[in-house]
Amino acid sequence: MTVRIMGDEYTIIGSAPDDYINDLIKNVEERIEAVSTAHGNAKLSKTQLAVLVALQVTDELQQLRMEHEKMVKLIQEAK
Repeated sequence: MTVRIMGDEYTIIGSAPDDYINDLIKNVEERIEAVSTAHGNAKLSKTQLAVLVALQVTDELQQLRMEHEKMVKLIQEAK
């Protein structure tokens, strides 16, 4: 499927349903808008916005991984 992010077209290839991909795109666009708004008058390029959003998402992923590891450890200790 072909999608638009920040005005640019991207072809997404995979087995995920279109609705799922559209939800991902919506989330990315919302994050881009939030980062852009948070930086106020700073004129960030598309690349800068993408990198800042990537850092934000990576931080969330890392936090979830650490939380998951703690939960697994607690479950193992409870057995």
